[in-house]
Amino acid sequence: MQATDIRKPDYFHKVVDCQWACPAHTPVPEYIRLIAAGRYSDAYMVNWASNVFPGILGRTCDRPCEPACRRGRVEEKNAEKPEPVAICRLKRVAADNKDDVRDRMPPKAAKKNGKRIACVGAGPASLTVARDLAPLGYEVTVFDGEKKAGGFIRSQIPRFRLPKR
Repeated sequence: MQATDIRKPDYFHKVVDCQWACPAHTPVPEYIRLIAAGRYSDAYMVNWASNVFPGILGRTCDRPCEPACRRGRVEEKNAEKPEPVAICRLKRVAADNKDDVRDRMPPKAAKKNGKRIACVGAGPASLTVARDLAPLGYEVTVFDGEKKAGGFIRSQIPRFRLPKR
């Protein structure tokens, strides 16, 4: 099966409802297949391409993909109350069971483009910007008033929901 062409998001709406419902349009069927095959690191990287923090999202996302899951409609006839696939929790499974993926991350840009970016605050938005622009040759500096990066991820999500590790 070919990978979904994420440059054409209307395709998701017609074919993969859960992927369309995901704000990041994460290729859900692709990473579920990889998890089913025990390829957790590959599944994590599929998630990482569209979600900077798949392990965190696997614990905190409000799961807009799950109500859109086709399984509820397909299995409606065979069960009293069909349950959607636990798509969000599968992100957590991939993150918790992956190997070291540092060598899979995009390399630092070989050539700097001469442009500098300042990100104010080291929360999820700034860290996402830095992650996306650094490989393109931008010199990114993240400023924050706290000692550790993370913003609301670090300070506002309860530890029972998101352990420090």
